[in-house]
Amino acid sequence: MSSRTTAEVPRSSPSPASVLDEAQTTAGRYAEQSGVVVRLLASPAEMAAAAALLADVWGMEAKHSRLDPSMLVAMVHSGNYVAGAFVDDALVAASVGFFHPPLAHAMHSHITGVLRAYSGHGIGAALKFHQRAWCLQRSVTTMTWTFDPLVARNAYFNLRKLGGRAVAYLPDFYGPMLDELNLGQPSDRMLLEWDLASPVVRAAPLEQPAVALLLRGPEGPIIGSAPADGVDAIRIDLPEDVEALRARDATTARAWRDALRSVTTGLLADGWQLTDFDRRGFYRAERTTHAHP
Repeated sequence: MSSRTTAEVPRSSPSPASVLDEAQTTAGRYAEQSGVVVRLLASPAEMAAAAALLADVWGMEAKHSRLDPSMLVAMVHSGNYVAGAFVDDALVAASVGFFHPPLAHAMHSHITGVLRAYSGHGIGAALKFHQRAWCLQRSVTTMTWTFDPLVARNAYFNLRKLGGRAVAYLPDFYGPMLDELNLGQPSDRMLLEWDLASPVVRAAPLEQPAVALLLRGPEGPIIGSAPADGVDAIRIDLPEDVEALRARDATTARAWRDALRSVTTGLLADGWQLTDFDRRGFYRAERTTHAHP
């Protein structure tokens, strides 16, 4: 293992010094804890390695990777974010992001992948906090990305650990996907927004709402009754492991997708917001004072 375990973040146009110092310290700590060096990728060979890694993570042939190496070269050349996490000299994870409107202040984190052999070590978090520090050094204060809202571990990481805000449910966002993880299922995604200057890392346990709108039944999802007036917080259950469920029972997995889509889109349209996620496997939704258009 390399002794160099801090995240390398190049200096550039600053956000406030106190925010940058905290961001760099946090990025370095997560890199050290996960046993990796996180750094920007630069050469065509590194872009090819990142593309191959992403194909491996999503169970695809390298030639069908999510991102072509030449595209990654062009993204870096135009000032976007392409980084990797290394154990010794081996690339074990990669992350790619690009700027979006308002261009001076926001970045979309398009994809992050960690090799299966290294999952569960906090490497994804190390990449995310490295990306946060990189953005803040360029006065970028908001990051967005999408995630599969049925995958409980991702929901927990995004909403509770990072304190991101779920802003939209996007039905079948990418259309049909042919990779091993998504084949045969609609590509519904949740759009998340992360305020980079004021991250919320929650420590207090989440109170479980008494009312559930989506329940984990013995044979699949159960949709409950609409919340009554005066109920300001409800629970939305997820299956324990939707990825394993897809492999053994695609029909029930699809039923969960349809149920979550129906419940979540209805709540957001009625002015509710998904505010948190509990490790026990449920979203907390809270009623707001205004409905989303």
